[in-house]
Amino acid sequence: MSSHFSLQGFFHPASVAIIGAKDDPNSVGGRPIFYMRRYGYTGRIYPVNPKRVHVQQLTCFPNLNSLPEQPDLVIIAVSAERALTAVEDAVRAGAKSIIMMSSGFGETGEAGRALEQKIIRMAQAAGVPLIGPNAQGIANFSNGAIANFSTMFMEIEPEDGPIAIVSQSGAASVMPYALLRQRGIGARYLAATGNDADITSSELLLAVLEDPEIKLVLLYLESIRETTALASAAEKARRKGVAIVALKSGTSSRGISAASSHTGALATEDAVVDAYFRRHGIYRVSDISELAAAAELYLSGRSPGKGRVLTMSHSGAVGVVCADAAEQMGMDFADLSDDTVCGLRDIMPAFGAIHNPLDLTAGLLSDGSLFGRALELLCDDSNIDVIHIGMPVAGPGYDVNGFAQAARAASDRSGKLILVSGPQLSVLDHFKTQGIPTYQGDVEALGLLHQYIQHHRLLQQQIPQAVTVTELAMPATTLPCLSEADSLKLMTDLGIPVVQHARCHDLDRALTAFSQIEGKVVLKACSPEIPHKSEYNLVWLGIESQEALVEAFNACHIKLRQLGFPADVIVARQESGRREIVLGARRDPVFGPVVLIGDGGKYLEVLKDYLLLTPPFTAVEVLDALQQLRIWPILQGVRGDQPANLQRLCEAAVQLGNSLIATPAIESVDLNPVLIRHDGELVVLDALVTRAPEPTNSDN
Repeated sequence: MSSHFSLQGFFHPASVAIIGAKDDPNSVGGRPIFYMRRYGYTGRIYPVNPKRVHVQQLTCFPNLNSLPEQPDLVIIAVSAERALTAVEDAVRAGAKSIIMMSSGFGETGEAGRALEQKIIRMAQAAGVPLIGPNAQGIANFSNGAIANFSTMFMEIEPEDGPIAIVSQSGAASVMPYALLRQRGIGARYLAATGNDADITSSELLLAVLEDPEIKLVLLYLESIRETTALASAAEKARRKGVAIVALKSGTSSRGISAASSHTGALATEDAVVDAYFRRHGIYRVSDISELAAAAELYLSGRSPGKGRVLTMSHSGAVGVVCADAAEQMGMDFADLSDDTVCGLRDIMPAFGAIHNPLDLTAGLLSDGSLFGRALELLCDDSNIDVIHIGMPVAGPGYDVNGFAQAARAASDRSGKLILVSGPQLSVLDHFKTQGIPTYQGDVEALGLLHQYIQHHRLLQQQIPQAVTVTELAMPATTLPCLSEADSLKLMTDLGIPVVQHARCHDLDRALTAFSQIEGKVVLKACSPEIPHKSEYNLVWLGIESQEALVEAFNACHIKLRQLGFPADVIVARQESGRREIVLGARRDPVFGPVVLIGDGGKYLEVLKDYLLLTPPFTAVEVLDALQQLRIWPILQGVRGDQPANLQRLCEAAVQLGNSLIATPAIESVDLNPVLIRHDGELVVLDALVTRAPEPTNSDN
């Protein structure tokens, strides 16, 4: 609704009024007052309650009109029945912003949604930004402006830090906060927006990104209504070097239902969210605890470079476990350079094997300097980007404090990321004191490092501009689907190879087409009214003679007359190949065009070996995506098979995505199957293009 610059008033108010103020610090109307007084807010606090003279030792006012000034921020902590009047009062009093903690609106059903919309229209007409309703509130821990009623800040003292938490859920905002604080990490901003009815979580995300000290944002979403602000925020974060880690819930049918009842909005298809987040450099996690888990890595200030990792330990078992885990995750374990191998051979015990993972052996107990000297050599190796140190046990006799100092010195000198894992908190504390990220589990540490590396790669990708594509000429028809012939023609216009075929109005044309096509042919009905011909048994395969063609043609027309569908037929070459893949695109109502690519054929929905991309994207990105599929080895060619023409496939995906951007009349494109022939070339065997519905007055 508002420019994110105007939203700074939520986090930096000079004065705060609380409608529904209470003496009880454990009430919704009492906690914000208690928190602001306890945590150093220096602005003016105005409790508003006509039944009280004082609230928490502050002068209480009967209404907003009796305040000595126009409040920067008004918190509404009254029932839904009184909320409309409270918003009217706030608008009349000249409030600059409103946080509505009251619940009982869009999250409860149609009646609540209607009241919510009435309130939002009132606030928007007055130009007053509103967070909520059903909002737990916001907090700025750097200045004590805690307009929030969570009990968490009673239990766990806040501390300022370079992290912002933005959430549509109250609980999902304070849980990562608690996990951060337990790890000794502070957060500056926390925002729980509730129903996102006016100011959205994405707009608040833009607002917190104005702070140059924010380095990491943790984002929890249950619904995404529109993407403009989120895309702007993601691009702003990318430019500023700020990482966004997000949890988008509502992925199951029950989760979608729960999210809808929770926030009053429909959840979005999960695979599309994945594609959208990847496109915009947002790393998606699957659990609230994962939001904060890798925070130390993001705040380390160290780049993971190309992501080539080395594990060093004084336990061979730790090294084996880490090597296995890294391979399963697809991590790149570094190869030691010849110079590093020679240097390590000079300092290592003779029985120590010199490779990655590197086992310092029990010799570390008798020679503590081995730790620092080995680290120096490893940090000088240009083949290594990240060093993971496994500390399975360290007690008396081990110079743990010296190890930690050596790790910090090596990291500072080389600029390389070093992290440590081990079960003993007393050991990890030495490294933590030196600013080295620490984790209790070895595999946990590698998993979070893998996340950090993957996210770094996402952020290095620049969103390409769409290649200029002329809007496709759509056939003049009011039907929702194009015929297969018209669909194939559009693909030909895009330069995507399609099967040799002919559209035939009569038997003579069908016989001519048969004579011009080498080998067996397929005959099938061709009508925009019959998008799925096989469901009506309107496909004839393996036609080798004119007699068989005539028989199929007549049978097809008999069925069409019985069904009441006027239609032509298509005569097409019957292709053979080794694998069917799928290529398609559709226009998502929230996220816009998305392209699907993956293993195809009739088992597409069962195998689910596919992914989505949001255009514009490059052929290189498509190739990277294909390597994530289980079908990838087959595409490369196995047991003497020719590799698929991957360049042609990637270019087709790019063209398909760009065509949806350029042609708003297209709703979806389904190319299934796309056959990989025995020579590796690709050919589209079937195509279905659907038209986008005409916009209604409500869409304008």
